[in-house]
Amino acid sequence: MKRQSYKVKHDFLFDCDDSIGIIPKNDLNDSGACELKISNVLITKDEKTFLKLLDFTKPSVVLVDDIGECNNPASERYKQFIIRCVCRKLLNYNINVYL
Repeated sequence: MKRQSYKVKHDFLFDCDDSIGIIPKNDLNDSGACELKISNVLITKDEKTFLKLLDFTKPSVVLVDDIGECNNPASERYKQFIIRCVCRKLLNYNINVYL
């Protein structure tokens, strides 16, 4: 298995505090949401490239954890932190977020 390291400049995600409520689970039965993979978010370098990942014609985004569970507990905590930051950023753009 190939090891991969993300060299990311994602300070644009960290512009808020780290408090967020419960992120609702995806229970959408229609195609009214676009998918956003966490691995794609991790390779973005700035807010402009992050926004290119979004489909603004759809009112909702489903975050897809395509990384899976990390072996290292610190990596898992960091991944959860990134998910919370992405949710806050999307909520700032008035986009509904689901996991």
